[in-house]
Amino acid sequence: MNWDDLKIFLAVAEAPSMRTAAKNLRVSHSTVSRRIETLEKKLGARLFDRMPEGYKLTPAGRDLLPISHELRDKVDAYSLKVLGRDTELEGAICVTMPDVVAVEIVMPYIAEFQRLYPEITVRIDDSIEIFDLNRREADIAFRFTNEPPEHLIGRRIANAHQAIYAHRDYAEKFDVNNPASDAKWVGWGEPEDAPAWIKSSPYPHLKMAGHFNNPLIQKEAVRQQMGIGRLPCAVMDKDPDFVRLTTPVPSHDFWVLTHRDLKDTARLRVFREFIFSKAPELAKMFRGG
Repeated sequence: MNWDDLKIFLAVAEAPSMRTAAKNLRVSHSTVSRRIETLEKKLGARLFDRMPEGYKLTPAGRDLLPISHELRDKVDAYSLKVLGRDTELEGAICVTMPDVVAVEIVMPYIAEFQRLYPEITVRIDDSIEIFDLNRREADIAFRFTNEPPEHLIGRRIANAHQAIYAHRDYAEKFDVNNPASDAKWVGWGEPEDAPAWIKSSPYPHLKMAGHFNNPLIQKEAVRQQMGIGRLPCAVMDKDPDFVRLTTPVPSHDFWVLTHRDLKDTARLRVFREFIFSKAPELAKMFRGG
């Protein structure tokens, strides 16, 4: 039994489905299934019951789980300490951030950084989930949060502001202030037709045109004149197709975070310092300056 086997065992045990486990491991579903079967043969015990709703731990699997957790913690701690001693300005950096941040805000800075440091390769994992930096799922996280985890270090870059936007042609066509207006809202992911944020907006009388749980999709829906939307200023202000209907209001802080054991790793340090040097530009962009 080796660590690679246990890593796959843990991924299946902790994921809601085999498909999710395979995605997290970046391998195929069949590879994960085959590796689990191989591990079970090595141990001479069935670790999972194959149920219609997914894999369920057997008693043997539950016994193996705390051992696997302990080994993972030790491997991760060692990896962090080794990486923390790295002094070379070369190698890979994994950065996790929401896709809207990558596409609409920071990609020009990433491109500039790679031109300055061609021996450092940046990989972006787009996600709004809290990647576990302890487990090296990512080296650096760009996150919207007002309470960053205590075990991480970093810097607050800006306070993100939001406003209500419309396509220029849509704003001319519809009087959104009119209680009888046929204008509509481009909604977030909430299933209800009148969520609290609409009720507290200047336009509670407008109906919902649809529900979209991604800011990039919401932006495109506003562009297609499906309705007005409440969106981040940093995403909308630079596009001349859109007009603000309201004054920007603060939302969440924007942080650049990493694990404290990685603070002295050269390539991560220069990346953080480069992003920090852009903080004035980013702060202005985020607040709708």
